[in-house]
Amino acid sequence: MSSATILLLLRLLSAAALLSFLGVLFYFLYADLRATRLVAGGQPATFGSLRVLSNRTGNPPVDSLVELAPITTIGRHSRNNIVLNDTYISGEHALLSWRDSQWWLEDLGSRNGTLLNDIALTDPVVISAGDVIAIGEVRFKLELPGSREEGESGIRDSNS
Repeated sequence: MSSATILLLLRLLSAAALLSFLGVLFYFLYADLRATRLVAGGQPATFGSLRVLSNRTGNPPVDSLVELAPITTIGRHSRNNIVLNDTYISGEHALLSWRDSQWWLEDLGSRNGTLLNDIALTDPVVISAGDVIAIGEVRFKLELPGSREEGESGIRDSNS
């Protein structure tokens, strides 16, 4: 065999090895994506929302829903997830975080404090559907997917 033939065979073998490696890599990526999708299937499509009960500034409007992210910051500064233009609200006022399959509310050292069901927060606390959060002049009610608090319309299904 000539050296040109050996080099051609080595190149073909290298290309086959590279393609095999890429095939295995894509298989593992696909399997991981599929497993993640199955695990995430048990997670709620939405984490919940805050219903605006009162707001003297009008933004967000009363009775509107504000969707929650797994980590939601509330304050006057524009980098917050929920921006409230109220002089009683600090730049970074409060934090709502989804940990261990439950919502936690924490005051971030604001000057005027955060109230949960009319009680001032001193430490992070677990909150649940129907709890009322007061930040400055704005009051929110936590609504979670599948809870009785969300979407009550007073209309009963004929099967119930």
